[in-house]
Amino acid sequence: MNILLDTNIIIPLEDTSRILDTSFAELRKLSAEQQHCLYIHPIQFEDINRDKNQERQKIVLSRLRQYSQIENPPILSAQECYELGLSQSNDNDKVDNNVLFALYRGAVHLLVTNDEGIHKKALRIGLQDKVYRLEQFLLLLRRYTTVPFSFDYTGVKERFLYEINKNQPFFESLRQSYAGFDQWFQKCAADKRKCWCIENGDGNVAAICIYKHEQDTRLTDNGEIISGRILKLCTFKVDTMARGKKLGERLLYIAFDYCVKNKLDWVYLHTFGEEQKTLVGLCLDYGFYCLGKYKQDDVYIKPMKLMDDNCGSLDSLIRYYPYFMDNESVQKFIIPIQPQYHEDLFPDFSSMKGSLFEKDQSLYSCQGNTIKKAYLCHSRIKSIRKGDIVLFYRSKDRKSIQCMGIVEDVLSSENIDEVFPAIAKRTVYNYSDLQQILKKKTLVILFRYIALDKEISYQQIAKAKVEGYIQSIRKIDNQQYSALIHEN
Repeated sequence: MNILLDTNIIIPLEDTSRILDTSFAELRKLSAEQQHCLYIHPIQFEDINRDKNQERQKIVLSRLRQYSQIENPPILSAQECYELGLSQSNDNDKVDNNVLFALYRGAVHLLVTNDEGIHKKALRIGLQDKVYRLEQFLLLLRRYTTVPFSFDYTGVKERFLYEINKNQPFFESLRQSYAGFDQWFQKCAADKRKCWCIENGDGNVAAICIYKHEQDTRLTDNGEIISGRILKLCTFKVDTMARGKKLGERLLYIAFDYCVKNKLDWVYLHTFGEEQKTLVGLCLDYGFYCLGKYKQDDVYIKPMKLMDDNCGSLDSLIRYYPYFMDNESVQKFIIPIQPQYHEDLFPDFSSMKGSLFEKDQSLYSCQGNTIKKAYLCHSRIKSIRKGDIVLFYRSKDRKSIQCMGIVEDVLSSENIDEVFPAIAKRTVYNYSDLQQILKKKTLVILFRYIALDKEISYQQIAKAKVEGYIQSIRKIDNQQYSALIHEN
């Protein structure tokens, strides 16, 4: 793949004498081993040439010249800048926009940057899945090395806080950012507060969400009261050594499911500082928005009910997940899936459920923790589009439907450089497996996962007049869908 690097990854501009980050050294090493090409954008030289410190400029330019430049990169015109909704009020904006535009036009496959401004712009123009932070990209590279970087974790547990040792290293960053953390934790424990947590093999916390019920609460400094039943995610953290296992996404899924089952109206959390920028990105992707400030914190909130019937199916899903639109304007399909892939993709319905090992996460792949998933097959169907509903029919053994998805995007390709960036954040296919799959043109369905309340049996499927063997992707009409989902 062709990888575009932002200068903030290559050079600590504020201190050119500093030794380069070991993370970047690892990036170069793994990229070379996996035969990825690293590029910089020619416009980045303009940025460096404006530096009035001649000595620093000389050092920086010497470092940049070690990398290949994109040849004849696309130039962002004022018209295209306007159409994409990008702001360009200064020279820095011009550089950032053109770097992002190279990715938009397909000059490279991925962009690696720690610039929050670029990440926000990427989200605005739909490129967020192809823009990585340095640590995110390293996790991706490690996954495809010959020596797998795997971690053993037990499952998600609900525990009283007094069951947890708060002196674990996991809590040290929380203690440093919040002077009263120990006293607060002790009070919560005394109040018999609970949390959802994931532990590693040593019994220490790898990820945690401490939650609290509220009602009609002032959430920001402006005094506005949010009415209704509210879930506050007081502490939401994944250990740095556990990044890449999608544990944060798993905890967020449980929080949403908890809100649905308890008929809560809102869910919110506070964020503060650099450490939580990944959490902010995750929240924005699932419909949270910044309500305002509470002291030094940003307050992010999400409605746990459908509030706008006028938006499209996909927009509705992003804003209000796990709620979704399924009216007659939305197409519905049944997709057959073999048991081994069903087990991997949907561990909530695994055969391990209820067994002694149910909570052992080392038995599941990280894609089982995700809400955003990918399904690959060799179907020739071309009618599936964004916002459609897909029902997954587990063939051979159960012959039933237990889960569904709302389509985010569809791709048909046999080009690994096209498919890989689209699915990399959602699946754990290794490179060789993906190459085997892509020997034939492959249909890639990107979707958001929804668990059904009840299993739909083969008999119920037949009763809904979905007749015959389900051996390939099949479109069903709204009446059949309603019989399956709303009448069972």
